[in-house]
Amino acid sequence: MAGPRLSALLRTAARPHAEALGEWDVTQVALHISHAADVVTAMSRGGGNLIENIADLATLQRVMVAGEGVRPLAEVADRIDASVAGFLAAMEVEAAVDDSSHSWLIQGSQMPLSTLTCHILNELTVHGLDIARAMGVPWPIDPGHASLILQGFVFPALHTLGRDMVVQEKAGGKRARFEVRLRGDGRAWLRFDGGDFSVEGSPQGKVDCHLSVDPSAFLLVAWGRTSQWPAIAKGQLLAWGRKPWLGLQLRSWLRNP
Repeated sequence: MAGPRLSALLRTAARPHAEALGEWDVTQVALHISHAADVVTAMSRGGGNLIENIADLATLQRVMVAGEGVRPLAEVADRIDASVAGFLAAMEVEAAVDDSSHSWLIQGSQMPLSTLTCHILNELTVHGLDIARAMGVPWPIDPGHASLILQGFVFPALHTLGRDMVVQEKAGGKRARFEVRLRGDGRAWLRFDGGDFSVEGSPQGKVDCHLSVDPSAFLLVAWGRTSQWPAIAKGQLLAWGRKPWLGLQLRSWLRNP
């Protein structure tokens, strides 16, 4: 339902040129979502490996959006619907075989079909919020969807990107392990090791900082859509352990691609 929810929002937008995300307006964010859905669908069919390094992603996205010119939002909504439908059709075929690996964005990287599915869900959900905020309408994020995005896409992507996601100026010399407990279901262990980074399915050493997080709040903090401080004040992000103060630093140790 994430796709129809977003396209319905776009078809009711009264201000298509309202600022939505950085230099992009509502229409441009919608175009980016359309591109992302097309790219992930292509990956599910054997495409992928578009860029050499994650640092090249922002430039590629800007060029693709700028190349579109001005498009009616209804047209972009139709494109998103078609792309999501195409991906779901491809997913049904592939899922009948197994959760096989497919080429992902970065050269040499691969992701299972389940991760590609959560990648699209992430685009629809997080950028849907960007558009909803620009329109001044609510966009609640279901904690179950947020947990699925985190476990199915964000954590695998972070692990695949590894060292490239570390803010070396702040965490290059750090050695720490975080346990992230998603309320409701799921956990992951994030390991920083002298500039390297990995996501563990089980702890491979002592945990320095345990985090209990509301999945929706953690997702928005992870993507830089909200500050961690209101979430901490509301009890949505809690830290304890041998070095609980590291919980306040975690977000600043990772880049936002």
